[in-house]
Amino acid sequence: MLGEERHEKILRELELRGTLKVNDFAARTGLSGMTIRRDLAHLADQGLLKRVHGGAVPAGIERAGAAAGRRARPVATLGLIVPTSGYYFPAVIRGAEAAARVHNARLVLGVSNYSVEEESRQLERLVANGVDGILLASSGSTDDGSPTLELLSRLGVPVVLVERSGRAELAGASLESVMSDHSYGAELAVRHLASLGHNRIGLAVATSPTAPWLREGHGRAVQRLGLEPDAPVIEFTRAGPGIGNNRDVLRAFLDDCVASDTRAVLVLPDEEAIALVGIAQESGLEVPGDLSIVAYDDEVAELAGVPLTAVAPPKRDVGYSAVTMCMERLSHRGSGAASHVLRSVNLAPSLIVRESTGAAHTSAVTIDG
Repeated sequence: MLGEERHEKILRELELRGTLKVNDFAARTGLSGMTIRRDLAHLADQGLLKRVHGGAVPAGIERAGAAAGRRARPVATLGLIVPTSGYYFPAVIRGAEAAARVHNARLVLGVSNYSVEEESRQLERLVANGVDGILLASSGSTDDGSPTLELLSRLGVPVVLVERSGRAELAGASLESVMSDHSYGAELAVRHLASLGHNRIGLAVATSPTAPWLREGHGRAVQRLGLEPDAPVIEFTRAGPGIGNNRDVLRAFLDDCVASDTRAVLVLPDEEAIALVGIAQESGLEVPGDLSIVAYDDEVAELAGVPLTAVAPPKRDVGYSAVTMCMERLSHRGSGAASHVLRSVNLAPSLIVRESTGAAHTSAVTIDG
C-alpha cells in the first residue's frame, strides 16, 4: 500500500471512529505497527491529527477556555451550534474543524440538544462573548417570521446556516447557507432503484428538516421517470431514537407496500431502514429478493444484517464549506467593500451500493402472519 493510500485510510479511520489504536488498526489492515506510527507522525506534523498514547485522535476542536496560547493567535473566532454531537453531525464538525485550521480560526462548539430555547441562549452568549461569525444547524424553523430567523437577523455577525435551507426568504436576514442537496439525493435513490426495474418506489421518512427535501426529490424522480405514482409515501414522528421504536408504523408501511406491489423503498434515517429490514425478514420476505431498501444518511447503514445501499450526504464537506464561506464573508467585511453577494450552496450526495438492492421480480409476495 502506497504512503498516500495509507494516509487516506488513517484519516478515514479517524473520521469514522473518532480514534485510532495502532494495534487494532494494524490487525485490520495488515500494516506493521512501525509503519502506522511513522504515518501518524507525518500526519501529526501536518496538523491533520493528534498523537496520543497507543494511537491518534482527530486534531481537537478548541473549546471555550482552552489554551489558545499553544498556537498562533487566531484571525477569527467562529461559533458552531449543532443539535447533537452524535448521529450525523460528527462528520460535519470534523469538516468545520479542518477548515478552521486552514484559515487559522478558532472554533467554539455548542450543542442545543434540539431545544430552540437552548439554541437561542447559546447564540446570544456566543455573540456576547465576541465571536466573529456563527455557523448554525438550527433546531427549529428558519422560515420567514420564525423566532429563530428574527434572532439571527439581529445578531450583528455573519451567519451561515449548516444543513438548513438558505432560500430567498432568508435574504432579508443576510444569511448564507451550505447544505447537502437532499432532494437530489432522493432522486439518486429513485433512479438507482428504477434502473433495477422497479416501477413502484415507496418512501418512508421520519419528520426532520431533511424530510421535505426527500419528499420533493422522490416525487420529482417518480414523475420524470414515468413510474407508478401510487407507491406508499409516509412521514412519521419517531417514538424515540434507536432501532425498533417505530415498529407499528413501519409494519403498516410494509403491509401497504406488499398490497400495492411496491418492491423498493427509500427510508430516512438509517435506523428506521435497519428496522424495516428486520420487520420484512420476520414477515417472511427476503431483502433484496422481495424488497429492495435504500437508506438515507449512511451513518450506520453498512452495519445492518443486510448491508444497506445508502445515500450519503457530503457531511464533512458541508462543515468545511460552511467555515470557508464564513471566513470569506469576514474577509469581505474587512476589505471595506460596500456589498456582498449572499450565497446558498447545495452539495451533491453520493449513492453507495451495497447488498440491500436488487433487480425487480414479478412473482407475488405475501407476508407471514
